[in-house]
Amino acid sequence: MPDPIVISKAQARRFLLGHLRLLPPRKLQGKEGVLDYVRHVNCIQYDPINIVGQNPHLVLQSRVRNYKSGMLKALLYEDRKLIDGFDKQMSIYPLEDWPDFSYYRKEMAKRYMQSSQTAAAARLVDQVKRQIKKRGPLSSIDLEDDTRMDWWLAGTVRAVRITMDILFYGGETVVHHRTGTRRYFDLSQRVLPAKLRKPRPHSSHEEYLDWHVLRRAGGVGLPHWRVSEKYGGLVGWSGGRVKAAIARLEKRGLLLPVKIEGLEREKFHIRRQDLPALEAAARESRIKPAAAFIAPLDNLMWDRKLIALLFDFHYVWEVYIPAEKRKHGYYAMPVLYGERLIARMDPEFDRASKTFIIKSWWWEKGVDKKDEAMLAALQDCISAFGRYLDADGIRLGENAKKETGLARAVKRANTA
Repeated sequence: MPDPIVISKAQARRFLLGHLRLLPPRKLQGKEGVLDYVRHVNCIQYDPINIVGQNPHLVLQSRVRNYKSGMLKALLYEDRKLIDGFDKQMSIYPLEDWPDFSYYRKEMAKRYMQSSQTAAAARLVDQVKRQIKKRGPLSSIDLEDDTRMDWWLAGTVRAVRITMDILFYGGETVVHHRTGTRRYFDLSQRVLPAKLRKPRPHSSHEEYLDWHVLRRAGGVGLPHWRVSEKYGGLVGWSGGRVKAAIARLEKRGLLLPVKIEGLEREKFHIRRQDLPALEAAARESRIKPAAAFIAPLDNLMWDRKLIALLFDFHYVWEVYIPAEKRKHGYYAMPVLYGERLIARMDPEFDRASKTFIIKSWWWEKGVDKKDEAMLAALQDCISAFGRYLDADGIRLGENAKKETGLARAVKRANTA
């Protein structure tokens, strides 16, 4: 095994933020910026919760200047350069990567088709395929069969809903478009170019895991050795199997071990191809610090152990925590300024009045709340977020009004 590369915490932070296109934020431009970013990190995670936009849009608004949701939708459902599929859970990834997931699709189809729990849905596969072929893109609500079955994730459901999943996870269908959060599926052979329908299979589960673990390392940037939710979505993964894959990749020189000064007991790694960027991050950034609101499922937050160690920022997504036990709010978003995570914001968008509301705000310990450069950057960030939402106004909730510097930034953003 190669000797670890030793770097400082500051270098690690600069590399990570630069790799994830957050140093500075909102530097990318238009649809090309969206496409370049997704190709760079391999995938962005999809989540249907919509407080101030769904997760992929929140990820992109912090990287792409004047981002609008229509940019991503066009790349997905018109240009067909991205695909609405499965990687880290439900995700969006480059269409050209479709053949590489053939092993994943084969294994998922086998699991669904051979499980006794999905037998009722499996019997409907040919029928549903015929309907899609005849009628075009369909959602499960368009199918008349009302066979019911028990499903571990949602109780008693219509079997055709699970049949749609069988076809989707096995790759026989793809998401043609969405109406809101509802997916409409079409046959892969009608949507995908012929050259992409030829699989690039992996010869074994180990070879597949090596590929997917390396891919995920690119999505995180500087992953911590600990196996956690950042590896979610890999077929047949477990702590031991992922660590074995990391060891194989290090032996082949595709992953490089990294040590961070002050964190000698911790282990990290990067892809070999990212070494020049890591070396460049040894130099202090001359970029004027800017601010950004970070999505709860942003690539930056995939490895929360890493974020705690590098930024001393301990984040818990509280969306599934009972209200009375929450510390920071249902959808609290980290706030980035320059190379630091400085605060958390609990946002809301009042769609009736088109008002962006900062319900609550919590500064991190040690932040100078009167720093004029920081407050100016926050004003720009708040204005940009309001434009992303097409908000007609911005205001503070009762719990945030006591923050005088923030109140000034919001006032200026409203008049900018």
